[in-house]
Amino acid sequence: MRVLSFALRRAHVAPAWVLACALTPSVLAGQDVTASAHLDRGEVGVGQTFTLNVVLEGVQRFDQDPALPDMSAFAAFLSSGTQTSVRIVNGRTTVSLTVQYRFQATAEGTFEIGPVAVEASGRTLTTEPLSLRVSSTPPPGPGAGGAPAQRAVDSGTIGPDDLFVVAEPNKRQVRENEPVIVEYRLYTRVNVSSYGVTRLPPTPGFWVEEFELPQQPRVEQVVRDGEAYATAIIRKVALYPTGPGTKTLEPLAIEAQVRVQRRSRDRLDEIFGGFFDRSSLFGDVVSTGAASRQIEIEVLPLPAEGRPAGFTGLVGDLAVESSVDRDSLAANEAVTLRVEVSGSGNLKALAPPELAFPPTVEAFPPEVTDRLGTTDAGVSGTRTWEYVLIPRAPGTLTVPGVDLGYFDAATGRYETASADPVELRVTGRAVVDALPGARARGSVEALRSDIRFIRIDTPRFRRRGETLLDQAWFWVVALAPLGMIAGAAGVRRRRDRLAGDQAYARDRRAARVARKRLARAARLAGGEDARAFHAETAQALEGYAADKLDTSAAGIIRDDLRPALAGRGARDATVDEFLEVLEACDRQRFAPVGAEIDERRAFLARAESVLSALAREIG
Repeated sequence: MRVLSFALRRAHVAPAWVLACALTPSVLAGQDVTASAHLDRGEVGVGQTFTLNVVLEGVQRFDQDPALPDMSAFAAFLSSGTQTSVRIVNGRTTVSLTVQYRFQATAEGTFEIGPVAVEASGRTLTTEPLSLRVSSTPPPGPGAGGAPAQRAVDSGTIGPDDLFVVAEPNKRQVRENEPVIVEYRLYTRVNVSSYGVTRLPPTPGFWVEEFELPQQPRVEQVVRDGEAYATAIIRKVALYPTGPGTKTLEPLAIEAQVRVQRRSRDRLDEIFGGFFDRSSLFGDVVSTGAASRQIEIEVLPLPAEGRPAGFTGLVGDLAVESSVDRDSLAANEAVTLRVEVSGSGNLKALAPPELAFPPTVEAFPPEVTDRLGTTDAGVSGTRTWEYVLIPRAPGTLTVPGVDLGYFDAATGRYETASADPVELRVTGRAVVDALPGARARGSVEALRSDIRFIRIDTPRFRRRGETLLDQAWFWVVALAPLGMIAGAAGVRRRRDRLAGDQAYARDRRAARVARKRLARAARLAGGEDARAFHAETAQALEGYAADKLDTSAAGIIRDDLRPALAGRGARDATVDEFLEVLEACDRQRFAPVGAEIDERRAFLARAESVLSALAREIG
């Protein structure tokens, strides 16, 4: 098994769209337009994935995205992909477009999937309803018994037991703000050539810290339920619950490209008795989806009894140290107080301690420095606050100590980490107007206004004997007609080129058309129809790329976009972001529930940003 790096991608089966574009309209004129829908399987287990296929025959594009029925009662949307095909049989050409919607079954029972409304060629087509049975236990896959992995490979059918994702938490009952380490593992008995995460689970109610995984995860051979699997960790996170109650971790979904072998016996096989096994030379790549199951974590509240006054809310262990960079200084000089906290827990959420400095000390907000890492116990390391203090009067100054309370989950008790007070010896004289009462703390900026400018503007000098020819405005007026003639000639040449060069015209108008579509998307962002908003945003991005590449937006293939945009000078990071925004549009366009208005506006800003970056790089 070869597991590739963590990436968001969309599965596309390479279609013969170039051939379809070359076909003349007369070849396709006699073909009827029909729509149908079917499931890849009629029975699945709770937590398993299934695919709803919507097939449009006769044309290769929709007038509008298909309107899916509401399936939220028994399924969760994961991802979508498209396939196009052109078949020529006995001189008759047939074109079709298939959209694959992948879902995860969430409830047990027998459910009806209502008709799918499809608009194409100015008509509204409706598919027949479908039936799906969801059982509590997974039905036997096509590879049940014997050597299931090999049979699945040979047949080209990937069973639910051949490839799946499991979310494995280290605990199912924790205290509030106590870490839960969750590993997402991919198990497979088939040859996975690549995979991509199509849905990251939302984590409301948790503070999330991602573990950094190697680009090539370590693959292990394990035995699970009596069967041999190759497995690798594809994601690992530390989750800190922010409140008590039962928390649900939503599924993580992937889409994998599996290489399957296909055997074909021909005359050579008959002559040589099958000596040449060509199954290793010929094969197909099949796209399949998988998702983890929901996990419930029970979060217990922290006990109220024994909670210290300086409780920080941290669950773990703490140690604190307090120091200054020097212990003797003159009045009105600066000294740095350093408070360093070390230990384990959600240190990133730890607020600076509240220190009561003497009234003769001017203190500035601290600067924060983190040296943190993730381990199997969660986040650990150090967090440091550095305060700049300015004593305004001489004498012995006592910097208060630090007391930080925390909850030790191992012992089930509250503890307090303490640092002793620090003494400073301040010499020199006190400055009367620097003491409190003369001016407010933090008024160092007021010194900047002590000096007033006598005159702000710069006087204008004129030379003696200056004539009209020495005035700039004279030459501007004199040369303006020549500039207007040259400008008119340039406009004329540009219009002639736009009229005669279609590729040049599309390239020049690409940015203007994309801005208009994004403006329509901005108006839709505040409405109720989230699907229309994401569809308009996707059309703006796809239309811009199609105009720049002088191709059809309907026939553009996502996998071909990367090399095409890179050939125009786009950076890899910009192309990755561009494709990720398109993927997000697809997920929201086909998801049952839309995003909130604030999320749509933030997403629109992201789309505008990546479009601007792409425009700067490809010209």
